[in-house]
Amino acid sequence: MKKKNVMNKIISFLFLINLVFAGDSNHKALEIMERVIAHPNPKTSISEVHLEIIRKKGSKTKQKNRAFISYEKLYDDGDYKKKSLVKFLEPKSVEGTGLLSWTKFNGLSEQWFFLPILKTAKKIKSKEKSKSFMSTDFIYEDLETREISDDSFKIDGKEIINNRDCIIINSSPIKESFYWGKKIYVDTQIWKIRKVEYFSAQSKLEKTLHFKEIVKVGKYWFPKILEMRKENGNYTIMNVAAFKPDTGLDDQVFTQSFLVEKN
Repeated sequence: MKKKNVMNKIISFLFLINLVFAGDSNHKALEIMERVIAHPNPKTSISEVHLEIIRKKGSKTKQKNRAFISYEKLYDDGDYKKKSLVKFLEPKSVEGTGLLSWTKFNGLSEQWFFLPILKTAKKIKSKEKSKSFMSTDFIYEDLETREISDDSFKIDGKEIINNRDCIIINSSPIKESFYWGKKIYVDTQIWKIRKVEYFSAQSKLEKTLHFKEIVKVGKYWFPKILEMRKENGNYTIMNVAAFKPDTGLDDQVFTQSFLVEKN
């Protein structure tokens, strides 16, 4: 009986130790993600972006090229934390197509999609956010901003990416998400994300986002070249040709009327 009691105490002690270390890991992971988010970001910015959409079928490869301009504005108060607008410029077949996104401080977001042929903006429903955005390997949810409280985080080791030390953070959704979870690789020198793996099930890797090139403009670090690669071999390259921070943007830019306006 004494041996059994001693064994039970040892098991209980080990269980408590595991809980303490798990809690410590979660806390450190959250601190790392908070540090990533705390990096300075411009209040307003304009980006000119080129897209390469690669589709593979057997030995054949097809490529589509597109270009868009992106406007972004961050807020310190009010209902909204961030507003962004994407407008396609090329080719002619997609010119004028756009996406307007609003993110509130409480984590809720709204998106509107515009096709010139429809002549009106269409609000994107929650169930549609898992759909591909403009035939790329990004879905609508990928273009939203999730609050740090929308997910739980846990440290899952270390890895070197392009000669940079990275901490691996496991992310699990608390708030609704298309993804089962993500693995986020954080560069511990500049505290920017180098890679994100997206899982649609516990052991099923759906796709991987590679931050191929991260550069500094003034005091701001930003990803210049991103590649979203799916497990089926398809991928999308996003190349930021120009990044203009702190340009000053009127709120009118982030409205449905501007979204549908021809300019």
